[in-house]
Amino acid sequence: MRKIPGEMVEPNYENSIVNLPNWILKNYGIDPLHTPLDLPMGFEKVAVLIIDALGFKNYEKLLTMYKPRNLPKPKVVTSTFPSTTTVALTSMFTGALPSEHGMLGYILFLKEYGFLTNMIELSPLGYGRDLLADRMDFDLPVKTVFQMLSSKSIPSFILMPHRYTESGLSKMIHKGANVIGYTSMGDFVVKLPSLMRESGKRLVIAYIPNVDRVGHVEREQAYLNEATMIVEQVDKNVLPKVPRGTAFFMIADHGMIATPREKEIWWDPNHQIMKYLEMPPGGERRMMHLYTRIPDELLDFLETNYHKEGVFLRREEALKLFGGFHKRIGDVVLIARDQFSFNFRYRKSESRLEGMHGGLSATEMLVPLFLVGR
Repeated sequence: MRKIPGEMVEPNYENSIVNLPNWILKNYGIDPLHTPLDLPMGFEKVAVLIIDALGFKNYEKLLTMYKPRNLPKPKVVTSTFPSTTTVALTSMFTGALPSEHGMLGYILFLKEYGFLTNMIELSPLGYGRDLLADRMDFDLPVKTVFQMLSSKSIPSFILMPHRYTESGLSKMIHKGANVIGYTSMGDFVVKLPSLMRESGKRLVIAYIPNVDRVGHVEREQAYLNEATMIVEQVDKNVLPKVPRGTAFFMIADHGMIATPREKEIWWDPNHQIMKYLEMPPGGERRMMHLYTRIPDELLDFLETNYHKEGVFLRREEALKLFGGFHKRIGDVVLIARDQFSFNFRYRKSESRLEGMHGGLSATEMLVPLFLVGR
């Protein structure tokens, strides 16, 4: 049985981003799916601000540039596995483990349809956006927190960039919520306090993707500059306006690790790895689902050629990382070590990324959880 190296951080599904939505359910008198976070309860209103990709290690670097006045010292929790947006946000909006909701990576082989699927665009690789959402019966096997709250007549609101509000993924993971778009940070810092001021019980979740977007394409300093600007805006223009009786959380879905060019590994359909695979890989550049009928031979090839760059697990060895079994888990699961990344040219148009996530490094897996309760 292969083991996870000691430098890697495994998801702790007793103290993770999964346990926050379960706290929300219990706060409103609904039986949680999993252990709720051990935090005070009895709040009339709950607000959660998710800053995509602002991990705990990243936040510590940010503090050298700006020291917030209104944010307390954070609690540290883990992300999901893989530590990526499609998986983490689905868990945060359902309270379910990855193995329960089935969103197990950015790219997945969906056996029921027979193709590799981009799970953000909800379409086969190379096709137009939202094909699954528009033409096929595709949905989550679990209810969202918003649907569960609506059964108690508690309204939920999602505040997110306008450009994402109509996507198939958004409609699926936001079922039961009122979705409100914003156009800029100036618009955001006006709308979020306004949503919190309304009377009565309510859940408000706000989502900012900017840090993640910058981190993928710019060097680390640009990523930290963007994160600093956002935290400063929240600290000065949102937190002082949190109403009494409100639990305001700020959290990330995962962190972001720099992936330098010299530590990139590139595969394509002509690479010798394909001799062992049934199809191109799924997952992420820092975590891959590998689909094979000959796992022993594939593992021998990987461990012979890439033992310094990655950790390779059989499906049954990786189950606890996902929270249990799911048919979409690869026959072999690849996890990048250190700052390495495994990249596949599906269409020969894939470009390099400055920063990535999806793996088990402390930078990717540890996220800060702030609670400002009034």
